[in-house]
Amino acid sequence: MTAVMGGVLVAALCDTARAQQPAAVAAADTGVNAITSAMIGLGDSIFHGKAAGGACLICHGADAKGTPGLAPNLTDAKWLHGDGSYTAILGVVKEGVPDPKEGSMPMPPMGGSRLTPDQLRAVAAYIYSLSHPELRSHP
Repeated sequence: MTAVMGGVLVAALCDTARAQQPAAVAAADTGVNAITSAMIGLGDSIFHGKAAGGACLICHGADAKGTPGLAPNLTDAKWLHGDGSYTAILGVVKEGVPDPKEGSMPMPPMGGSRLTPDQLRAVAAYIYSLSHPELRSHP
């Protein structure tokens, strides 16, 4: 009986560890060190409407320099919603901007697209790379 109870406890602990693992992996995936050139390329395609139904360029412009009164420039060092970190950009893209500090139109979550987690991270990586040109040659 004790061996059975011990086995059940070990199995429960293993299940708990497995359940917590994806959260740790997901957190690691949102770091700037997770950005690859493949992510940036996919994010570029989504941003410019060539993949995943992305339409970021409609408001932010094909050059991502923004549209006065509508959407901000994403290529400079000025960030209205967050600190400009990859993690902050990821959050803004995911959650949208319901009450913009500048501009007249809110940004819906994921720009109104239905993105997978990988596509979401790719768009954030592309946007982050716009103000970090050293990433353009990232391996």
